Amino acid sequence: MKDAAHQTIYLRDYTPPAYLVDSVHLTFKLSATATRVISRIAFRPNPDAKTGNFVLQGEDMTLISAKIDGSPITPDLAQTELRCDVPNAPFIFEAEVEISPSTNTALEGLYMSGGMYCTQCEAEGFRKITYYPDRPDVMAVFTVRIEGDLPVLLSNGNQTGLGDGWAEWHDPWPKPAYLFALVAGNLVAHPGQFTTKSGKDVALNIYVRPGGDEAKCAFGMEALKKSMVWDEEVYGREYDLDIFNIVAVDDFNMGAMENKGLNIFNASAVLASAETATDADFERIEAIIAHEYFHNWTGNRITCRDWFQLCLKEGLTVFRDQQFTGDMRSHAVKRIDDALVMRAYQFREDNGPLAHPVRPDSFVEINNFYTATVYEKGAEIIGMLKRLVGDANYAKALDLYFDRHDGDAATIEDWLQVFEDATGRDLRQFALWYAQAGTPRITVTDDYADGTYHLHLTQETPPTPGQPDKAPLVIPVAFGLLNDNGDEVLPTQVLEMTQSQQTFTFEGLASKPIPSVLRDFSAPVILRHDRSNAERAFLLAHDTDPFNKWDAGRALAQDVLIGMIRDDAAPDGAYLDGLAAVLRDDSLDPAFRALVLSLPSEEDTAQVLFDVGHTPNPTAINRGHEALKLHIAQHLQDMLPRACADMTVTGPYTPDAAPAGQRALGNAVLSLMSRLDGGRQASQQFAAADNMTQQLGALRALLQIAKGEAELAAFATQWQHDRLVMDKWFALQVSLAAPQLATSTAERLTRHPDFEIRNPNRFRSVFGGLKANTAGFHAPDGAAYDLMADWLIKLDPINPQTTARMTSVFDTWRRYDADRQDKMRSALQRIAQAPDLSPDTTEMATRILG
Repeated sequence: MKDAAHQTIYLRDYTPPAYLVDSVHLTFKLSATATRVISRIAFRPNPDAKTGNFVLQGEDMTLISAKIDGSPITPDLAQTELRCDVPNAPFIFEAEVEISPSTNTALEGLYMSGGMYCTQCEAEGFRKITYYPDRPDVMAVFTVRIEGDLPVLLSNGNQTGLGDGWAEWHDPWPKPAYLFALVAGNLVAHPGQFTTKSGKDVALNIYVRPGGDEAKCAFGMEALKKSMVWDEEVYGREYDLDIFNIVAVDDFNMGAMENKGLNIFNASAVLASAETATDADFERIEAIIAHEYFHNWTGNRITCRDWFQLCLKEGLTVFRDQQFTGDMRSHAVKRIDDALVMRAYQFREDNGPLAHPVRPDSFVEINNFYTATVYEKGAEIIGMLKRLVGDANYAKALDLYFDRHDGDAATIEDWLQVFEDATGRDLRQFALWYAQAGTPRITVTDDYADGTYHLHLTQETPPTPGQPDKAPLVIPVAFGLLNDNGDEVLPTQVLEMTQSQQTFTFEGLASKPIPSVLRDFSAPVILRHDRSNAERAFLLAHDTDPFNKWDAGRALAQDVLIGMIRDDAAPDGAYLDGLAAVLRDDSLDPAFRALVLSLPSEEDTAQVLFDVGHTPNPTAINRGHEALKLHIAQHLQDMLPRACADMTVTGPYTPDAAPAGQRALGNAVLSLMSRLDGGRQASQQFAAADNMTQQLGALRALLQIAKGEAELAAFATQWQHDRLVMDKWFALQVSLAAPQLATSTAERLTRHPDFEIRNPNRFRSVFGGLKANTAGFHAPDGAAYDLMADWLIKLDPINPQTTARMTSVFDTWRRYDADRQDKMRSALQRIAQAPDLSPDTTEMATRILG
């Protein structure tokens, strides 16, 4: 266990490393409880260092011996460090340590998953493998020898030797220790091959356990090849090793890890077949494979100087995988999906006790800053920068970035300097996006007279913890104008907002136009625009920008919901008619129409109510949502059967965008129909389904109306031997349980023989499902809060990372009534006061409590 008294680390205190590393030789003698790691590291003093102290990080290991230039030494050992005197010249440090992979339940460093050895070293896991300067600005060439009796022995780079019970690997590209990887196990490879544009042949492999997973690799392999082609064509980046390996691992805290040449994936993020994965799973897998591959250049070849620069690699790589998904599928639908993620997760962070800048200025545990703010808002900043400088200048700046910083551990300042040098633009004000926390609010007003239209914009960012005052930001506001007939009288242009208040003037207009503001979600801001439901309905019907067309319907739905919740009002007929118009418009992408038919989440509605000064009641919100869904179903009932039939996909299953969009709309329609026919159509679809999208869509439609008990049992019988599908079975029951049954359902499932607290996927399926059941999690009796706290306290000694991230379910406790606040605060305090609580969870609970 780490020392819970870890100190706060500040960006301002960064100093260069005292010693640099030229090369690392590691030998692993594998043993479940007593792996020996022998290191031979070539150090040299750093001429730019401010201190000459030789300090290596190391945790949870036993030092057997240490040498400098071949002479034994007795270093000073602390709980997390090794110190000793060293020459003021290049030298060789050698150490032999012993570690126990089988008891490493935190899943950091070298651990075991179902008999397989695997590693996770980002952010600071390498220090659990051997003593080393475990920081990203120390980059070195690694050579690795693995000795063990398992048939597959993998590490980074290219294989340079192989024999009976051993393998050697060499990575010629300098890398920080967080990118080190090792996998050893009884594995089989799904092979592939790729030829780069310069003619280099690359061997590709996806390694899985034998016994069924072999059949789930084909899609991932094709996604990898598409990613390699796309990165060559769009960013000019070729792959740089002779081999690229992916390994699927059951027990993994994250989605995947971009270790150089040896990506390690949570099995759920790489394995897929028509029978076991939904269309959403396929799209997610395609995006994650692309993301980790793209890291080869934006993260590996160019890494981050320190962990405060995490958004440098993650924000840019998320933006790149968003571009890739848009090119592979639908840019409009992808942009809506991105906005949904921002509003559901990142805006929530920005508006609560966990708010932090995209580049934080301090941390206790860096693992707690793998957040939506760093990843998703970091990507939005890249998108804004591209929009401001234009496509050509963006490409020019990226080429300069790769040329200038290949092999570097870089900073945000380096990134912005590249754009200033490539474009001549001053980005000092734009840099505030990296330093200021919080979501800006843009208020829109307008006026029109004598052919002249004035658009008035005001920006304001509310105070966040530690940042009471905010400066104006550079905000690109994509904007267009429509006339009363729905014709575009001003095509999209980007208004550049740099002041607290600005007015933009447009002349020569025959009548007062209807503005379409923040097209394509051009900035991660909250738009405050007091417009009538009639105007929103007009934009839903006529806006030429897909995002704003969808967003007008979304805002209209939210307004209808709030009226039903607060005032018991009937749904606005303009909204219902707008949905009907979208549903019957065959010219629109079915995936887009499915998004329009979906309502804002109950969590979104709670936040909107809170923002306008009302205390949200989760029970009332749930009733309002259910009532509106029934109203929509009744209003569209004559159209639903035909729409369902039109979206039937014939022929063999493929996860391509077009049939996936049809199934998305078909399942959205099925969900509405089930509220009218008692689930008859859903039961038929469940029985006939030949793919997981339709089977799970039917089961979801049944559970939402408290039906489907027989189908749920049949699903478990059919898939009881597939761990990834059973994760869905666990999650679906909890997330769709009636609110009054959510906690008891979760508690019952923790007693299921297949529930495993040590497996992050299974734990998240139950307790993430409970959190997703908003009314159930916030049931008035507080039982869900207590159950969540009980299990997080149990999990923390086993897996602090997952515990800390799950603790964020309590981050909105100040939003609710006094009784719920008291119950949530009490649950949080129990977590914070648990004996021997990890630093990860201590920091999160403390920040949330405030």
